[in-house]
Amino acid sequence: MNAATTRWATHLSEARPLPATALTDAEAARVQRHRDRLLAALQARDRDALRGAKQAVLQAAYRAGGRPALRQALRQLSWHMAGWLLTEHR
Repeated sequence: MNAATTRWATHLSEARPLPATALTDAEAARVQRHRDRLLAALQARDRDALRGAKQAVLQAAYRAGGRPALRQALRQLSWHMAGWLLTEHR
C-alpha cells in the first residue's frame, strides 16, 4: 500500500460514529402525517392527491433549514415513495 492509502485506511479505522440525533415528538408526528397522507392517496387510488402528497414530502425534505434528523427522515420517506405509482385498472 502507498502512503495515501495507509493514511486513508487509518482515518477510516479511527472514525467515530456520528452522534445519534432523534426526532422530537413533533417532528415524528410531522413525518407520520406525511406518510399517512401518502398512504391515504394510494388507498383512494387518487392520482392528484398522490402527486400532491409526494410534492409536499419533497418540499419539506429539501427546503433549507430544519434539523438534520427531520430532513433525513423526510428524505428517507421521499426515497421510499419515489416508486409509488397508481396503475390503471381496465
